[in-house]
Amino acid sequence: MMRWIIKIILFPISLLLSILTAFLTFILGIGTTILYFLMLMCIVAAIGSFMQKDVSLGIEALIIGFLVSPYGIPMVGATVIAFLQGINEVIKSI
Repeated sequence: MMRWIIKIILFPISLLLSILTAFLTFILGIGTTILYFLMLMCIVAAIGSFMQKDVSLGIEALIIGFLVSPYGIPMVGATVIAFLQGINEVIKSI
């Protein structure tokens, strides 16, 4: 009996987390695509800098390119989404 009451109380939170993770996954997909093109531009700029013998600017462009690549900022977003999904699964398993 107590378990059903807890499930009824936690249902709105679970619903909110489900909607939030779906929305964030959509936004992450769009953002990752935009950042991927930005990463490509940074790599092209780095190659151009190396060809003009400006090594420090080329290294900076490569670092920025790595941060906006799928292994940088989008991975932080994917980790947050996975954390929210984990919380939602715990709530649903109660």
